[in-house]
Amino acid sequence: MEFVTKELRLIPLSVEQFKLMLERFDKMEDALKLKHSKQKLDEETQKAMRELYEKAVAHEDEYVWYTNWQIVLNSENVSIGSACFKGEPDENGVVEIGYGMNEKYRGRGCMTAALKIMLRWAKAMPKVKKVIAVTDNDNAASQKVLENCGMKFDREEGGYQYWSI
Repeated sequence: MEFVTKELRLIPLSVEQFKLMLERFDKMEDALKLKHSKQKLDEETQKAMRELYEKAVAHEDEYVWYTNWQIVLNSENVSIGSACFKGEPDENGVVEIGYGMNEKYRGRGCMTAALKIMLRWAKAMPKVKKVIAVTDNDNAASQKVLENCGMKFDREEGGYQYWSI
């Protein structure tokens, strides 16, 4: 499964590709035949992605809810960011989405375009009733992305904003 627009490709990594990403980002890029972005995962992201990977391995039939989705800029054939669901929908049909964009590519509308695709896909899944996202109170750019994707602000709590669609 892959989603393609004129500008972007969204590739949910296979379990094998996800493993390569965790070993060395350029190994994953080679497997996807992408130019090297020189991207490195910071320690916090690496830890979160390793936990998600372990869940993807454990839930291989439903791995798309646990894997990293690479966002590729077609014009450069390079990974510019990623997004992920943080697991399958819960008993109430709620699933959380997270995302990040390489600094060089921020402010171009690419994350908004990618998230719209992922939200449309998720909302078409029978078990999904609601998609939520959490962002820092001071991350105005992320809040704008969520707003542009049609998500609604729900509440502020503990330094974070909670959004849903």
